[in-house]
Amino acid sequence: MRFSIAISSLAALSPAVAYPASNDASLKSPLPGASPGCANDTSSVRREWSTLNKLERLSFISAVKCLMSKPSQLPHDEAPGALNRYDDFVATHINQTHVIHSNGIFLSWHRHFLHLFEKALQDECRYQGTLPYWNWPWWASDLHHSPLFNGSPTSLGGDGYFNASSPPRSNGNYTFPRGSGGGCVHSGPFANTTVHFKNTKGIPSTTPADKLTYAPHCLSRDLNNLIASKYCSQARVDGILESSNIGTFQSLLSDFVPDTDIMGPHNGGHYAIGNNMQDQFASPSDPSFWLHHAMIDLLWTVWQAKDPKQRQYALQGTVTSLNKPPSQNATLTYQLDFGYLDAKQEVWKLMDVQRDIYDYSYEYAEGVAQPEDYDH
Repeated sequence: MRFSIAISSLAALSPAVAYPASNDASLKSPLPGASPGCANDTSSVRREWSTLNKLERLSFISAVKCLMSKPSQLPHDEAPGALNRYDDFVATHINQTHVIHSNGIFLSWHRHFLHLFEKALQDECRYQGTLPYWNWPWWASDLHHSPLFNGSPTSLGGDGYFNASSPPRSNGNYTFPRGSGGGCVHSGPFANTTVHFKNTKGIPSTTPADKLTYAPHCLSRDLNNLIASKYCSQARVDGILESSNIGTFQSLLSDFVPDTDIMGPHNGGHYAIGNNMQDQFASPSDPSFWLHHAMIDLLWTVWQAKDPKQRQYALQGTVTSLNKPPSQNATLTYQLDFGYLDAKQEVWKLMDVQRDIYDYSYEYAEGVAQPEDYDH
C-alpha cells in the first residue's frame, strides 16, 4: 500500500515523504498474531522541531512540563530520586542502561521508550501533537541559534552558563574540545530546571549502586558546534542510510571506540549537548533527549522502508551492552523490560511503526537543507 506525500513547510523545498513511504501488504510478520499494516490516513506524523509553528512547540513544551509536575508512579523505596512522572522515564532508562545500548535491542527498546513517553504526554497531559525530532545536520554548525537551543520561549532552552572549571569531554585517554557552556541552563522554558538523579561521569562497567537516589542539581548543557559538525553531519546521515545491512547501520550510528575520537551520531549528539545529555544513564533528564532519539528512530524507519522484506525484522547483536557479560543473541521473541512503564514486549512487535503496537510515520525528505523561515 502506497503512502501519500506529506504536505508541510518542507514541501516547497522537496517532497517530504511520510516514512515508511510504502507498506507492502504482502510483507508478513515472521510471527503469528501480528496486526495488519495501518492506512496512511489514520497514521500520526512526527515532524522536525523547526517545522512546528510556535503554538505547536509551546504545546509540546507545556506537556513536558506537565509530566514534570505530576507525581511519580514508581515505588519510592525503589527509586527515591523519582519525584515526578517525568522522573519515572529517567529512572527506567537508568535501570536498563547496561542492557539497552551497543547491542541488538538498542533500536527496538528505544523505539518503544519513545512511544511510551509520547503516549504519556498525550494521555496524561492532553498533548494533541506527536513527538518531534531533531534533524541533526540542519543545526550542527550553529546549535546556539537553532530553534531547539536558541533560548527563546519556543526552544528547548539554551546553553548553560559558561563554567571555566567544567572539564572537557573525554573518551578514555582521548579529549574532545570543550563547549561554550558547562553550567546551568539559563534561558528558555527549561532554565532553572532541577533534575533529580546524579550525573554519572564516563561509562562505568557496572550500574552505580546509588543510581536512583535523590541527588538534585540543575539541568546543565555545554553546547559544542565542533562535535556536532563532525559527528552529526549530512554525510554521516547519508552513510547510515546507505548501509547494506543492520550490522553496518548500527555500527555507523553508534560506534564508540575507547580512547579514540571514533563515534557515530548517536553518541555525537549526546556529546554535542553535553553534561546531562552526556550521561549515558540519566540522559533523558534533558528534554532534548527525546528529539535526539526520535531522529535515530527516524533513520531506522527510513532505512527499513528502503527494503522492508530484508530489513523490517533484521537483528544483529546480543542483549547486553558490548556483550558484557556475554549474553544470547537478540531474537524476535526476546522480551524487553520497561519496568513499571509497561509490560514486557517481544522484539518483533516493536520492529514496524505501521503494525501491531504502533501507527505513526515521519515527515522527512533525504538531504534537504534546513528551512529558511523556521521562526513562524
